Amino acid sequence: MAEAGSKSLTVREAALADAACIAALAGQLSYPSTPEDVVQRLRGLPQDGTHAVFVAEDGAGRVVGWAHVFVYRPLEHDAVAEIAGLVVDENCRGAGAGKLLMVAVEHWALGKGLPAVVLRSNVIRDAAHQFYESLGYTRIKTQHAFRKIL
Repeated sequence: MAEAGSKSLTVREAALADAACIAALAGQLSYPSTPEDVVQRLRGLPQDGTHAVFVAEDGAGRVVGWAHVFVYRPLEHDAVAEIAGLVVDENCRGAGAGKLLMVAVEHWALGKGLPAVVLRSNVIRDAAHQFYESLGYTRIKTQHAFRKIL
């Protein structure tokens, strides 16, 4: 789908066969998952075009990053694309995989006629914040996240 200028990185849609790599990368951001968990989650995504998962591969075909985007349709504003997750291998950050994944996400959103891409980033991830801002993203609010285990 997208290529880096060096042609050593490519982005494509994720496949079930990528589950182990996706799980390992999620673990790098403290979201432990097994390959089986990821397969189940990928299979559970709606197949109606409202979700997409992309992976970035290096020149050797190794998955070095992934992004999950979906159409977010709240009542309070028009639909937008929301990035549910973006991870680049900690040993490959700064090489362009994240940027290529973001380009793929933005291209997908434009193809859906969505006017914006939004995302949430943990307050402790300063480097990620700088990365998003370097791509033209604007910080729009700070919030607390809550959870209740049922």
